Amino acid sequence: MVCFGRGIAPPERDTIEQELNSPITCHLKNGQAIAGHPVTVTEEQIQIAAAEGAGEIIFTFNHDEVGRIEIPGESYKSLAIEWMESGKPEKALELMDLLYQQRKTLLHVMPTSESNFFVLYIQLILDSPDPARAIGASARLRPQLKNPAALRALDNAILESYQKLELYEEAIPLAENFVHNRTPYGKSALGHYVLGCQHLRHAEYERALEIALQPIVFSSLLPKDKLAHCYAVAICAAMELRERDYAATLFAEMQGRGFLWPQGDSTLKPYLNKIEEHLAENEAK
Repeated sequence: MVCFGRGIAPPERDTIEQELNSPITCHLKNGQAIAGHPVTVTEEQIQIAAAEGAGEIIFTFNHDEVGRIEIPGESYKSLAIEWMESGKPEKALELMDLLYQQRKTLLHVMPTSESNFFVLYIQLILDSPDPARAIGASARLRPQLKNPAALRALDNAILESYQKLELYEEAIPLAENFVHNRTPYGKSALGHYVLGCQHLRHAEYERALEIALQPIVFSSLLPKDKLAHCYAVAICAAMELRERDYAATLFAEMQGRGFLWPQGDSTLKPYLNKIEEHLAENEAK
């Protein structure tokens, strides 16, 4: 679980905001460069408000007239990643909030790498104290993504946000699509975890066990997202099927691989005490 603490200090934030609020520059294919602030950005055109004496002038360009758009604050993307990797998620999220607010209306006219970057932003929101924000940000971001890997990562983030918020009606179709279209030996077991939990809630324990075991059986020493959650689902299902020794075996294997019991999932939470009580009973015999 990512631990969020203090954000960016006010003086540093002021400096960042000042740079991010600076004019963008539209470099046109005819060689002109127009600096200003975006007023309206549609699927066909972009309008830029540029200073003109004491007032301003509005320039309107079709997208096919624009060679590239230069946005101030590019170096802050690297700083956000640096803060993520150095264990400062609160600072990284605050900075990505600022970058996203600056760029969100321009994403569809920017290179795909720009949208791909903000998949990290969605993942940070999911780990924040307010994960519900990930749904709206994801909906805006998804149409801009072209890279298949980025799309998969964003779809995972959307599915995880629904699961965290217990919006199961929205989560289950996405999880079914995940399990149907992805292999159980891929990098993530998120869909198997979500679908397994759904079967647990509906007392379909054999099906829950079957689905949860698929990524476990095909797992290797390489890390797999949500594999610990699948172990937990399988253990819960085995306990309900009165296969307590098998549940204990899975629990020992889970611990042996360094996995902790998932926190924050209301479906899985009640089962941890049950498996620990069973293990204690066996030790006492």
